[in-house]
Amino acid sequence: MQDLLEILKYTVPSIILLLTVSMMMKYYYKSFVRDRDRDLLLQDRKKTLPLRLQAYERLALFLERITVDSLVVREQDEDFTARDFHQHLLGVIRAEYEHNLSQQIYISGDAWSVVRNAKEGTLKMINQAAMKVNPDGPALNLSKKIIEIQMENDNSPTQAALDFLRNEARLMMER
Repeated sequence: MQDLLEILKYTVPSIILLLTVSMMMKYYYKSFVRDRDRDLLLQDRKKTLPLRLQAYERLALFLERITVDSLVVREQDEDFTARDFHQHLLGVIRAEYEHNLSQQIYISGDAWSVVRNAKEGTLKMINQAAMKVNPDGPALNLSKKIIEIQMENDNSPTQAALDFLRNEARLMMER
C-alpha cells in the first residue's frame, strides 16, 4: 500500500502537468492557425483588391461607352442608312461586351447581372428606335429616335448600372 501511495505521489502531478501542457499547446496551435489564416487572407486581399478594382474600372468604362448618347455621337457616320447604323451600333455594343466578359470573374454576381441587364436594356432601346424609323432613311433619324426614347425613360439602364458598380466598389474599398 505504501508503494502505491508513493507511485501516486509522483504520477498524479505528472498527469496534471501533462494535461495542462496539452491544453496550452492546443490553445497555442489554434491561435497560431487563426493568425496564419488571417495573414494569408490579408496577403490574398492585397493581391486581389487591385484586380477587382481594375475590373470595376473597366466595366464602368464599358458602361460609359455604351451609353446611348455617347455611343450615337461617337459612332455616327453620314454614309450609314438607319439600317446600317442600327446594325453597326448593335455590333459595337456586342464587341465591347465580349471584350469585357472576363471581368465577371472579379466582380460579384449581382454586379455582373446589372452590367448584363444594362447592355440588354441599351440594345432594346436601340431596337425600339430602329422599329420606329424608315430603315432606308438617314442614320441621323435613328440617332434622334434613340435619344428621344432615352429621354422618355427616367433612368437609363447604363446609369443605374454605373451607380450600382460605384456603390459596390466603394463598399469593397471600405472593408
